[in-house]
Amino acid sequence: MERSAIYKLTANMLAQSRVIAKGRRIRDIRRLIETYGGKSSKWVKKSSPIFEIAGLDYEYHWYEHPGIGRVERKRKGLCASTWIAGKKGLCLSESR
Repeated sequence: MERSAIYKLTANMLAQSRVIAKGRRIRDIRRLIETYGGKSSKWVKKSSPIFEIAGLDYEYHWYEHPGIGRVERKRKGLCASTWIAGKKGLCLSESR
C-alpha cells in the first residue's frame, strides 16, 4: 500500500462510520455554526472504524452537515493501556 493511502479516509471507512454525537450534544456546536453555518440539528460528529499504522491503532473523527459536507477531520491515536481496561481512550491527535 502506498504510504499516502494509509492516511486517507476511504470510501470503506465512510461506509462503516458511526455517529458519536448529534446536534446540541456536540461540544463545539456553537463554533461549528459560527464557522460553517447551518442548523445545529443537522450537524453530526462521526468516527471511522479503527485502523492500524505501524502497529498503532487509530480512528478518524470529523463533523458533517448536509449541504456543507465533511469538515475538521482528525486522526486520533488510541491508547493501548485503555484497551486493557476494556475502554477505548484517545491519547493523541493529528489534524488533516
